[in-house]
Amino acid sequence: MSNQYNKAKGSAFERLVEEHANEVGVKARRLPRAGSRDIGDVAIELRSKRVIVSELKNVKVPNMAEWLREADVESCNYTLKYDVDTYPVVITKTRQKSIGEARVTMTLDTLINLLKWEGTA
Repeated sequence: MSNQYNKAKGSAFERLVEEHANEVGVKARRLPRAGSRDIGDVAIELRSKRVIVSELKNVKVPNMAEWLREADVESCNYTLKYDVDTYPVVITKTRQKSIGEARVTMTLDTLINLLKWEGTA
């Protein structure tokens, strides 16, 4: 597949995630591409003003360890740029399912921090 096709496929997935989140009342926005200082694909703002920085993947073959590292770097870049605490996650498209059935992956430590910092644990 061509690189342009993959970019279009990824952009379409980003739009779907952003639209779906906003339609159900969750504030989400696509992020601009920033090269080596990329800040993720979609930001989801929490009531606490912390942000979930999402790395989106629409591919057949998963490489979750690499994607989680990428999400962590982009989350750090977002924090440095906007001076806000973030949670890195990876969102992957689920084949032949609705956008609401996409998968969200994060490390256990990210989940624990989210629960502690958002006052639910």
